[in-house]
Amino acid sequence: MEKKSDCPEPHADQSQDRPGTQGILSIPSELIHHILKYLRTADLVKTALVCRSFRFISQRVIYRNVQPSEDMIIPCLRCFALYPHLASCTRTMILPDVTRRHDVFSNFFNLLRSALLNASSLTDLTILLDGPYARYLHGCPFRLRSLTTTLDWDRDFIKLIIEQTELRNAMFGGKFVNDMALPSDTLTKLTRVSASPLVLAAVVPNRKIKEVELCLLHHALFKDDILSTASNILSYSTGPLTALQVITRLSDMPSALAALKAIAKNLPRLNSFAFYSSDGVVSQELLEAFPEFLSCFECLKSLTLMSRNKTDALHDKTFTAALASRWHTSCPSLQSISLAGSIWLHNPRHGWVTLADLERLLREHYGLLLSRQKHWTAANPTTSLEDVKGMKRKLEEGIEDAAQGVQMEQQMILLCDSLLQFGGP
Repeated sequence: MEKKSDCPEPHADQSQDRPGTQGILSIPSELIHHILKYLRTADLVKTALVCRSFRFISQRVIYRNVQPSEDMIIPCLRCFALYPHLASCTRTMILPDVTRRHDVFSNFFNLLRSALLNASSLTDLTILLDGPYARYLHGCPFRLRSLTTTLDWDRDFIKLIIEQTELRNAMFGGKFVNDMALPSDTLTKLTRVSASPLVLAAVVPNRKIKEVELCLLHHALFKDDILSTASNILSYSTGPLTALQVITRLSDMPSALAALKAIAKNLPRLNSFAFYSSDGVVSQELLEAFPEFLSCFECLKSLTLMSRNKTDALHDKTFTAALASRWHTSCPSLQSISLAGSIWLHNPRHGWVTLADLERLLREHYGLLLSRQKHWTAANPTTSLEDVKGMKRKLEEGIEDAAQGVQMEQQMILLCDSLLQFGGP
């Protein structure tokens, strides 16, 4: 006897909506959908049993973001291959590479293709399959806005990229096959990309790339000649390029400083720069030499430095406390600096302050403006000329304080944007 599938039939429940649910169902389905987003998956499964209408909405919530564990990937793909109405609910899908730890059956890739062919509404795909498997994604109906993949950068992958005309954000981590060039009319909407230098050389020039993550995971790659070539390639972006993050392994201080100066020389108009050391030590000597690097930038506003080594100089808060003001002398355009969790923002009136200090100052400004508003509301219309002049001075101070408050809010927004771009410290 054939085993009954655990996946729901498209119209398995033909009964009418249960009595007592009509009042709830008078609420717009969009509002019900918004409410159900706050439920746990187990609660959504129970909600789906209430009636057909709730089942439809619950399924849309359950299957909107799909991230199966390794042991559930094949059941998930089977479900999507068998029930297109469930696969069509998915907007975000994250698929790890099960071939790294397990022997998958020979039909796995055909099953993967069948499932993805039904995911017509997919916009964000992470597929961490290492190898030349891009052909299984050809002809899929979705138009991705974000793609994270380790598929080989080969001829089949180029064909896949040509199909994805809406792609805006991409992380290309696969092996680059030589002489694989992109047609000039592809990736016209791409603005953010993360990749190795070889892939970036094929993607960035003559495209409107604004944010780049440069991956140099071998310490021998973080050299001034390689960074000079890579940053020169990035300079051909028509974005223009405004934000750069470098992920690398540090070796010796002189090589690191020379590599950083090569970046600043070729990309002097960056607004945001982030550096993440996945291995090695960020030394005091390197941080003290940073003014040489920062002085090459013309309009850098945000600087982020991160390190996995919890014992290096970046994590020494006593040492880093004075760096912001010293670096600002070399790069006057700097407005925010984040060093392994310690965040400083530059305020024209108060100098360099921590994030907590900025929030406190902002609250004080709002309190001051509120008290002045109350004063003006209670003002006597028969006041003397001197009193009027005094009020005028206070009004001018109030306008200045209001402008100061707006500037601090903008600094907060700038910092949030930086944390969103690079994941924060």
